[in-house]
Amino acid sequence: MNTNPSAQATPIVPPPDFPVVWANPEDAQHHWTRDREHTPDPITPMYDSVAALTASEGRRRTIPVYDESVVSRRDCIINTYDYTRLVPFTGAPAEVEARARRYREKVWAVARRLRQVWEDEWRPALAADWDFWAAFDLEAADLDALRDHLEDSLPRATHLYEIHYLMGPPMWFAIDEFTAFYCDLFPGKTALDAHRLLQGFDNKTLEIGRALWRLRDLAKAAPPVCRALLEHPADAVWGALEASVAGWCFREELRDFLKDYGRRSSLWDWGYPSWEDDPTPVINNLKNYLAQPDRDLRADLTLAAAEREAAIAQARCDLTDYPQPVRDRFEQLLDAAQIALVLTENHTYYIDFNGFGWLHRLIRECGQRLASVGCLNDPNDVFYLTLAELRETLAAPTLDRRALAAGRRAEAVRWADYPEPAELGTRPAEPVYLYSAEGRRMLRYIGGLVTEAPLPVAEPGQLRGQAGSPGKARGPARVIHSLAEAHRLQPGDILVTTTTAPPWTPLFLTAAAVVTDAGGLLSHGAVVSREYRIPAVVGARDATVRIADGQMIAVDGDQGLVTLLE
Repeated sequence: MNTNPSAQATPIVPPPDFPVVWANPEDAQHHWTRDREHTPDPITPMYDSVAALTASEGRRRTIPVYDESVVSRRDCIINTYDYTRLVPFTGAPAEVEARARRYREKVWAVARRLRQVWEDEWRPALAADWDFWAAFDLEAADLDALRDHLEDSLPRATHLYEIHYLMGPPMWFAIDEFTAFYCDLFPGKTALDAHRLLQGFDNKTLEIGRALWRLRDLAKAAPPVCRALLEHPADAVWGALEASVAGWCFREELRDFLKDYGRRSSLWDWGYPSWEDDPTPVINNLKNYLAQPDRDLRADLTLAAAEREAAIAQARCDLTDYPQPVRDRFEQLLDAAQIALVLTENHTYYIDFNGFGWLHRLIRECGQRLASVGCLNDPNDVFYLTLAELRETLAAPTLDRRALAAGRRAEAVRWADYPEPAELGTRPAEPVYLYSAEGRRMLRYIGGLVTEAPLPVAEPGQLRGQAGSPGKARGPARVIHSLAEAHRLQPGDILVTTTTAPPWTPLFLTAAAVVTDAGGLLSHGAVVSREYRIPAVVGARDATVRIADGQMIAVDGDQGLVTLLE
């Protein structure tokens, strides 16, 4: 409700070279925002159309489970970019307050037994979905069998999203509740101090980093392999490895790595090529690793765990004179937050990447068949069709989709480097307020974005973001927009990018610090930076625009500050 009579909704005027055409004219009256943390690039039509069907249904099933305050989500594609608005629950103040209380009670009931629910319910359910896809022989199936398998797979995709949305609220609640409780108990302490008590636990993201580092060690120990990696461009390395016995052996190791971890794309949008499709990101990371000194990644994790245990011991000591209920609450919240932080990384492995990687593999096989009969120019062009178009083409494989897919691919390339507006439509007269995950403080809700207070104003020559990982570093900025550019990042460089997804994790072993446009304290970039103990400033909004590639910068991860030195 508008409590300020003078406030007025404001139409947002997009740049002249960013034409906005609304599919539904009424959409122009709503506020739409970009989620650059998860979808920074042009969205593929296949990903968008499958998500519209399966994610929306998965979300619909879970909203009543927790009585969430956001009751639906709407997406629209403008010039290949995904814009979102969230629709909040509305009602009388007493109804909103009662719903928030129920939300808190229901979410905490799951958060306090998060480890058990993951082990006994969610992980076995995800494993069953994986087994379903693994049991189907894609290469042996004819086109009719592929079409039937696609239809059987869509309910599985909905199930992945359902578990994703079941996991999210208790994970974020547990971490937010612990952080707030810790900062309340110890005035002067920050969220980064609280997260020191959560670090140093292994997860699937770190496991993949170690597996890739092991490949680096194998390559370094075999001079022919080392030469093949360092002396050839990424797209020629595979062939160069054929020149020696050691190279053949290494190729088998690399194949095993891709079999275990290669179903993921470098982006959250699984319509882009996976590592199986194109191992260039993996090979580029190996090139970078060979330029670095030896290190023991398990020892790094042990050190992070030792820091965690010291911080926990100090907190317990400081709580000695507190009432027993306070100390019990601290222990409850600490245990829940520790497993929750591990699951923030693990659920992306089981669901967002390797989970939907199975669906990517199936749809790409459909593309392979359609390309073989001339419907498409390239198997990956299938991701520039919609799900409805794929269904139609599988039923009538004489349809020529080459021009349609090529046109959409060209459109995505055209817009790929455009600094798209952060918001479109109509900005509300006043923010809508929602309860945060902990149900105690209110967050501003603007269109599709839920955010807290605005960032502090930066001084000239500085950028402000959020403190993501403590520490300070200075060095040349390396502005990286995709993993295809990973070879440009050298030891001592500061990685500057829009956002990072788990497949970007290997770069954290090269970078001296990380700066991102998008994200917050619980974003992938912040979490992994803390585990690898490098400074990070996240959510700096326009860092990739204001920071020039090669420019010397200083990163203060404690203050969320980036200083431009040149």
